[in-house]
Amino acid sequence: MKNKFFQIIIFIALFLVPAIGNIGVRPVQAGESREDNFQAERLTLSRAKQIALANSPSLDAAFERINQAREVVSQAKAACLPTIAATAGWDYTEATQYTGAGYDETKYSNRISATQVLFDGFYRKYANLSAQYGVEMRLAGQKEVKRLLAWSVAQAFLNTQLALENIKIAQSDIDFNRKQEIEAAAKQKIGTGSFSDVLNFQTKVNSAASLLLRARQDLKESTYGLAALLGYKNARLPHNMTVEPLSFEEPELLQSPVDLESLDSKMDELLAGRPDLNNASLAVRDAQARIQMAKASYYPTISLTGAYGANSGNSFLDKDRMAASAGININFEIFSGGVTKSRVREALSVKREFENTFKDASIKAVSNIRSSAENVTTTLQQLNLQKKNTRLIETTRELVEKEYTAGQVSLVRLNEAQNNFVNAMGERSITMASFILALEEFNYYTGGNIN
Repeated sequence: MKNKFFQIIIFIALFLVPAIGNIGVRPVQAGESREDNFQAERLTLSRAKQIALANSPSLDAAFERINQAREVVSQAKAACLPTIAATAGWDYTEATQYTGAGYDETKYSNRISATQVLFDGFYRKYANLSAQYGVEMRLAGQKEVKRLLAWSVAQAFLNTQLALENIKIAQSDIDFNRKQEIEAAAKQKIGTGSFSDVLNFQTKVNSAASLLLRARQDLKESTYGLAALLGYKNARLPHNMTVEPLSFEEPELLQSPVDLESLDSKMDELLAGRPDLNNASLAVRDAQARIQMAKASYYPTISLTGAYGANSGNSFLDKDRMAASAGININFEIFSGGVTKSRVREALSVKREFENTFKDASIKAVSNIRSSAENVTTTLQQLNLQKKNTRLIETTRELVEKEYTAGQVSLVRLNEAQNNFVNAMGERSITMASFILALEEFNYYTGGNIN
């Protein structure tokens, strides 16, 4: 009896306790895991890039373009293999009063043939080479999509961080002025303050509240844009995902991440990381291969042919009419109205176009890399100065606040100190975001943001 009692208790523990533990847990929605119900994710810039690269439809489209290019390679290789064809026919002839034939006749034909091109002026060789270049260009194009997407995500992410920082600044301004409003109202009641001071702080609170509403609207808009870049269909971040706020105490801010002195020696290496330049260089090589393809028409085409079957039998299985044949065909185009020559000139012109496009893109890339490297150094200096300036202005505001409370300075001076502090915090946030954006821009221009 006691054993039976313990078995019932174990049964209740195994089956009912888990059910009790799940009471109040939100069901797992489509596209999320069970852990999403419990763990909040802090979205960093690197994590945002990972999500965007994993979910982007534009990358899926680029991948399909790679598949298409690979199929072109298979088609080009097929031209190097023999062509085998089977044909069959049924032909009925009936005599009429207007023909000399006095009989009706039915003929059957069946034939299997094979053709192997032995020489075609190296057309197949360069067609295969051009197809291979096509695959490499599509791969470089996919990397270029990644580079552009990562750059767009960085800009949207920093806009979101700035909106969050503006909300914090506006809220702190509201808190400060509301505190001063309460103290001014208390002074008015005891006769040591004026009603104009109360109205002043009420006005400042309302102005800060207006800025808060604008910052919240900016946050909504930037978040929608960021969510769209991350590939979320409803343009909303998941309920458990929050954007990491700006950090002003990063250790890497103490020194410049870009060495301007060694930039010249590393320029070729930096340019090699640009997928758009690689694509432009491959386009020049592909154009050269297409020139050789156009020149192939200057040469004869030599083919080996073979066949077995009957052209006119009494049935499809008429063995008496079956025969085998083999031969070599040579086709040489003597005159085509200048088409071949025109195609060669066209291909040469295309190559020169791509060469000039590549040169122009390289020059612009060098200019952008140099400008972005200088921008990183400048914004870093501005950031360090702005951080020091913000601390000084904050200290000044605190001193002025104490002096105003003691009646040593006017309300105008307190308003000025608070406005300076609010502006300094805003400038510090903008400068911090500008520095991070400058780093992202440098990585964008060097192709480093792909990794």
